[in-house]
Amino acid sequence: MGASWRQKLRDVRQRVGISQSELAERAGLSQESIRAYETGRRRPTRARLAAILQALEAPAYDANEILEAAGFSTPSTLFPADEYPGFFFSIDELQAEVELVGWPEFILNNTTELVAANAAAQALWGIDFATERATRTRVQLNLLSVASQRQFADRIVNWDECVATLVSVFKARQISPASLDEPDPYFAEVLREFADGDPAFLARLVRVWVATPGRDAKVRWSYRVVWRDEEFGEMRFLCMVGPANEPGGLSFNDWQPLDAETWAVLEQVKARAAGGHTG
Repeated sequence: MGASWRQKLRDVRQRVGISQSELAERAGLSQESIRAYETGRRRPTRARLAAILQALEAPAYDANEILEAAGFSTPSTLFPADEYPGFFFSIDELQAEVELVGWPEFILNNTTELVAANAAAQALWGIDFATERATRTRVQLNLLSVASQRQFADRIVNWDECVATLVSVFKARQISPASLDEPDPYFAEVLREFADGDPAFLARLVRVWVATPGRDAKVRWSYRVVWRDEEFGEMRFLCMVGPANEPGGLSFNDWQPLDAETWAVLEQVKARAAGGHTG
């Protein structure tokens, strides 16, 4: 069995920002077991490795990669990699893929963490994604974690509606649906990040949470976004969500402009980000 999965496991644990002892407690194992698995002195069973990955709330793409490298089976698909090589997008391929469209497009994993974003999305949000990815933890890249940060929240006109979409996803998780009363370790970290933002949004989150049911799982779904640019005005998007890598839990999110006015404002925003004229 190759050793690459051990380094990947360490990387996932360190991105979450927890120690070996904390991971052991979450997974119901001893700290010595976690240390031995990471250093190669012992080999976990599939059940134990799966328990560790679940305790880490590891994104499906990372979890499947670790399981496969460790010599274990992964969830089945109609398009297995040995029969359809290259059928699904890898994370490394997705950054180039999203740049092929002119509207904001980004990629989320199954825990709603941002893993790729095109130039249009970065221009709209006023960020440099490479910098954000290098400086933020996994939890800090979760869309719900940033929902109370003013640089985003002040620009989302339909904030409650957008947050309700995220809430419905968290509530509908097949493994350990999220709960405000008894959050699992990962969701507790997300909530802490949310609470560290503007406290005015915390009460709104609770109201949205109570009023929002978990959504029915579909391969493709949508939500609406009204975004306000301080310089150029409002934009209206319909976000279409569809699979990029089904076994890995990666999805395309396309913010498609709903009218000509939105296209016009978006072009001005993109030109400003590129250093062009803004008039």
